[in-house]
Amino acid sequence: MERNKQKYFRQLFLMCDEYQTFATVGESDPIGDEKFFSLSRQSKCIAIVATQSISSLKSTLSGESYRTLLQTFRTKIFLALSDDFSTRLASELCGREDKPFVTYNISESGQNSKLSLLTGQTVSDRGSISASKSYSMRQDNRFSQKFLAELANAQAVVIPYDGLNPRPATICYLKPFYLDPNISYFDQISRGLL
Repeated sequence: MERNKQKYFRQLFLMCDEYQTFATVGESDPIGDEKFFSLSRQSKCIAIVATQSISSLKSTLSGESYRTLLQTFRTKIFLALSDDFSTRLASELCGREDKPFVTYNISESGQNSKLSLLTGQTVSDRGSISASKSYSMRQDNRFSQKFLAELANAQAVVIPYDGLNPRPATICYLKPFYLDPNISYFDQISRGLL
């Protein structure tokens, strides 16, 4: 390719559904899908694979080798996930970010408290109630496990890679091919088309 810059090279696609039934990992051997995917990017081979879940990929491969294979996929698209292992790992892969947290405290105090013989509760002639509200920033997963498990139809969480740089995980609204591309996703939702 470098020698023939004027020559057009066709893109090569590898598309596989139910990939967990075909997945292999060579680990110390020079064979395996993880080596193919890492080398094929240089040759402009575009791999598009779909699997039921991360846990189905894990159950097919031995030990922790599924992680080696998973890291070779640069762009990852997660539709609604149904098992806790897949949601936890997908949530971790999406990264962490600073999120605001609000804390409320309410306290009650009394002086010279006595026990009421009528109700059995403590009573006081002089009491006070105080309430406080504080704000703080904490590191938390960008998308929670609950959010990933409850994605609606035509919604996905994407960890994109633009060919040069990885991008932060984001929610993506999908439109089926049979719907009008000139009507927005949200208009189609309001009309009941999705």
